[in-house]
Amino acid sequence: MRFFAHAFTAIAAIVPFSMAQSGTPVAYTDKDTGITFDTWTVSESLSKGGYTFGLALPSDALTTDATEFIGYLLCSSTNATFTGWCGVSLGGTMTDSLLLLAYPNGGDILTSFRYTTEYHQPDVYTGNAKLTQISSTINATHYSLIFRCSNCLQWNQGGKSGNATTSAGVVNLGWAQSFAAPGSPGCPSDISLHYHDNGHNIWAATLKNAPNKSYDDWTKLPQTTVKGSCSTKAVPSSTRVPSSSTRVPSSSTRVPSSSTRVPSSSTRVPVSTTTPK
Repeated sequence: MRFFAHAFTAIAAIVPFSMAQSGTPVAYTDKDTGITFDTWTVSESLSKGGYTFGLALPSDALTTDATEFIGYLLCSSTNATFTGWCGVSLGGTMTDSLLLLAYPNGGDILTSFRYTTEYHQPDVYTGNAKLTQISSTINATHYSLIFRCSNCLQWNQGGKSGNATTSAGVVNLGWAQSFAAPGSPGCPSDISLHYHDNGHNIWAATLKNAPNKSYDDWTKLPQTTVKGSCSTKAVPSSTRVPSSSTRVPSSSTRVPSSSTRVPSSSTRVPVSTTTPK
């Protein structure tokens, strides 16, 4: 697996992030949970089906570096069978950053924290980052996840440490998507990953409205840990809160499967062509 590898290093060195996508966020409020996110969307010209990442931060994140956030992922699938995987680097680059991967499997969305110092298959992250799911949706063209990520904005593996400095008002982030699903998908710690053939890039994310005074209230929403088949104890899927308001591109471009959960088509998708200020 080459998460951001090969062309990534050359691109990162010579192409400013603003040439690929905007660092200016678009606010999005999830109707079911009431959580407001700063979101950044990758257009279909860069990733087939598009990609959106969003985050909400503690109210004091612009004065005191946050260690956690509430996140939002909207990733694309070729169809209900070729679900692919998507990921975000919380330090921008593949190397020396905490990586979070997500993919649909068996009606759930599974996640895995990874870390690497070189451009090869990242190892399982052994730090104390923790992800709990607030809601998830899956259909034939997209899957989405709203989650709390604790101890995720600072990391340490094998004596190497790093962090995302939210007090600076901007953080470097990276994204990647793959058409092919992970190998051995049942257990997130055992997966093998294909090259991100549906795009990748980095951007400097401006934290315009991400800090929110309601953050502590949102952390009290029902949450669950979804571990996959390698879990020692099954987590009842009934504890997950469906998010009918998840944004999905216009149905005129793809027809969602009627047998899967489909997010509300009335919800707004952030525009990725916003010009950074």
